[in-house]
Amino acid sequence: MSLPIGLAPFANQSRTAHAGVLVGGALACLIGYVGAAALLFEIGALDHGAPDGPRRVASAVASLACWGFYAAGFVRGRGGPVADAFVYPVGTVAVVPTAFRWVTFGPAWVAFRDRIALFLFRPGLFVDAAALILPGVAFAVGLLALWASRLDETEIEAWQREHLSTAFRREFIDE
Repeated sequence: MSLPIGLAPFANQSRTAHAGVLVGGALACLIGYVGAAALLFEIGALDHGAPDGPRRVASAVASLACWGFYAAGFVRGRGGPVADAFVYPVGTVAVVPTAFRWVTFGPAWVAFRDRIALFLFRPGLFVDAAALILPGVAFAVGLLALWASRLDETEIEAWQREHLSTAFRREFIDE
């Protein structure tokens, strides 16, 4: 079973470089999350029993840092074209803040069980998800639109030839 073409990495990059993108995205998310909490509140604001507002603000900053990092990786042709645009940032913002809280403050098994048991009936869960995803998506789309607007057609084609595999271009770009 092979990797779906949409999740294939950019062309001409090593596995180490690809792994570096994942590590860098996780670090950007963690620095944004912890840095925002430390700068605006205190680290204790991220504790499981603390109010939701400071955690959501820190989550929004983490989202901006994470999606911004992956957008820069996309521009540089590191990571993967679909992975950098959606898969890696969503996975990163879903795992890194929770992992930090669990490592720092211990696991919150009751909260975890409540979220699973009442998934469809907890609007706070959807607000948390929106704080983790929407700011970053808007930021990444803006960055990529700005970058693409500065390129002419020949530069775009040259970027595609350099960074996208032939199979990916054939499947998603060429008509």
